Amino acid sequence: MYESQPFIVSQAPAADRAAFYRRTYAHVAGAFAAFGALLYYFFVSGFAGVVMNGLASLVNATGSFGWLIVLLAFWGGTYVAQRLATSGASLASQYAGLSLYVLLEALIFIPLIAVVSYQTGGNPEEILVPACGVTGALVFGLSVAVFFTGVDFSFLRVAIIIGSIAALGAIIVFSIMGINPGTWFSLAMILLMATVILYQTWVIKDQCSTQDHVLAAFILFSAFVTLLWYVIQFFMGRRNE
Repeated sequence: MYESQPFIVSQAPAADRAAFYRRTYAHVAGAFAAFGALLYYFFVSGFAGVVMNGLASLVNATGSFGWLIVLLAFWGGTYVAQRLATSGASLASQYAGLSLYVLLEALIFIPLIAVVSYQTGGNPEEILVPACGVTGALVFGLSVAVFFTGVDFSFLRVAIIIGSIAALGAIIVFSIMGINPGTWFSLAMILLMATVILYQTWVIKDQCSTQDHVLAAFILFSAFVTLLWYVIQFFMGRRNE
């Protein structure tokens, strides 16, 4: 059980700190399980086909702005989810934010998985399995670096802000112009997301309280699933080269 007065995680008693990490990573695992289950349901139920047909119609109607419209809708939904999960909100609100974000990620992954399935002749596991393995290994290594080195990763904040602005600008330009950014952009985004994971894991350890396990799970799931997106794209690019 947590103390009545929450501690900053890194300053909490060992029992509270361990309980916080167990709850946080259990929620992250649960979020990924729900994410995978939703994607599976979307494809076996035929809903993914409806989404792809709708996306194709949108692109035909709006041209190169179609994917940008989808991204703007996704970013808008993400903002709502983040507001719901903000520290200080009720536990029910935090769970609502995490659940909404899992749903949004499952929806935005539909086109990516559809392309993977097409490029592998209906065998998406050829890319998804190694991509998930690499993502898991990266997450484990980065987490160990934060928890066991004691390094203050706050200095990464400026680099993340600059990198995120540059990435956002590039994504908007690519979407408007219909440009395939290629594997170099995926690799750059993987490096950026690795930096984000280092920083956000440090924030959770040194700035979150022991009662913020749902918010912490939201933060980590967001970073991990975005890393997975770009690892999958990198594997696809390498396959096509």
